[in-house]
Amino acid sequence: MIEEHHKRNEDDIEQEPASRMSRNSRKKARKSKETNPSAAKVKSVMESVIAALFRYFSFVLDILKSPVRSALDYDRSYFKYSVISMTLLAVFFSLGNFYQLLAGRGRVLGFGVSVPFMEVFLVVFIYCMAFMFWMAAASWIVSNFMLRYKASFFDITAKYGSLLVPFIVPAALWMIFAIINFTAATVILSIVIFMGLTFGTFTLIQSIYEKSEKARFDLMYCVFTVFLLELVFVAATWKLVGGYLLSSLIPV
Repeated sequence: MIEEHHKRNEDDIEQEPASRMSRNSRKKARKSKETNPSAAKVKSVMESVIAALFRYFSFVLDILKSPVRSALDYDRSYFKYSVISMTLLAVFFSLGNFYQLLAGRGRVLGFGVSVPFMEVFLVVFIYCMAFMFWMAAASWIVSNFMLRYKASFFDITAKYGSLLVPFIVPAALWMIFAIINFTAATVILSIVIFMGLTFGTFTLIQSIYEKSEKARFDLMYCVFTVFLLELVFVAATWKLVGGYLLSSLIPV
């Protein structure tokens, strides 16, 4: 009996570490299960972001290879990529505009003593986005009512934004030259960017004119109407943003 009791105690002593190890392993497994979902979620988010960036850069490369043909082939499904391109243009111009104003405080058309970053950046950014969407809206109005070509606003905006992709690089250069205060280059690039915005509408209207079979007006009048609507927008909003743009567009 004593030997059996001794053996039972030895078995209990041997089983106790084993049971403790099994409890520890279960705790570790439980902890890993608790941490794995968050790690998996972060990993899936990163993979989604990388995939989205890859798709956007593929879109940009396709446009740069053949800007007009590729941009006009894209449809509403590429609306988000077009908006991203328009946003990049607005961001680059807004940042460069801030540095131009900062350097132009002592100029004749300087902004003044104080140049608040958030105010300047947000006002110019919103204005740039509104201006580009207005150009798309003007193209939509002309295409539907003057050219009798039924197209949704999202389709027109997707194509217009795609046509602006080649001008992202000049906008980035404009920002860089504005930061280093190379005003001669910024003036030239400002003209290039503005011509790019107007060229996009002209190309879009021309492509719609060629597809339309019930156009009411000649192509020249259609393009002129878009430019007139563009000037109306600028004239109506210039008092609101003129102080933020004048010193950077005319750095004297």
